[in-house]
Amino acid sequence: QICTMSRNHIIKLYYDIISPYSFIGFETLLRYRVVWPIDVVLKPICLGGLFKDVGNPPPVTTCDAKAVYMAKEVQMIARHYGIPLNMPKNFHDYVLKASTVDACRLILATQKLLPDKTEEVSRQLFDRFWIDNLPVNREDDLLSCLKKAHVESPDKFIEKIKEPEIKDQLKKNTKEAQDLGAFGLPWIEVTKAGGGSEIYFGSDRLPIIGEFIGQSYHGPLRHLSLF
Repeated sequence: QICTMSRNHIIKLYYDIISPYSFIGFETLLRYRVVWPIDVVLKPICLGGLFKDVGNPPPVTTCDAKAVYMAKEVQMIARHYGIPLNMPKNFHDYVLKASTVDACRLILATQKLLPDKTEEVSRQLFDRFWIDNLPVNREDDLLSCLKKAHVESPDKFIEKIKEPEIKDQLKKNTKEAQDLGAFGLPWIEVTKAGGGSEIYFGSDRLPIIGEFIGQSYHGPLRHLSLF
């Protein structure tokens, strides 16, 4: 049943395209807007910068067994939610060698220039990186995502990501997440309409979030998938 209540619980999602768990958290939270009275605020950050600032090494580097399990776990969670995420053969090297800084800056540029396209640009970047397993660091990569998101005058967005304002905003978002206690992604801050907030780490916290805001958990909501 579609929720017709005013969306007055605020959920801030801190994410980076390089994080597969962020991809899952992004898709599932946006689905839940349909059945919960929530607004989802998108907050792209730089995960590598966060790891460095808080002294948390990337999890794929701390233990080979953890990296192997993470690759399997992401696939299992994505399958549960009906997200056609493709794990690259060497997950460890894939995430360590990739750069998504400009991709996250592109999301911020979209928020400035054409905010209604922020979700779709984010989705196209996630899709390219985690479904097609293609890079998102070159201008041509970003232009491809903008075109698939049906953004007009995409070159204007590419120029925007080079501006100090956008670079500074990514740093501010990263610091904001750090100040909330973030050490990984997705990082989620939920503020209830009537006051009070809680912080959550991970893409599998929807049942707890629902309990906090007085809403029922409805499972993966695969029927609301855009894939």
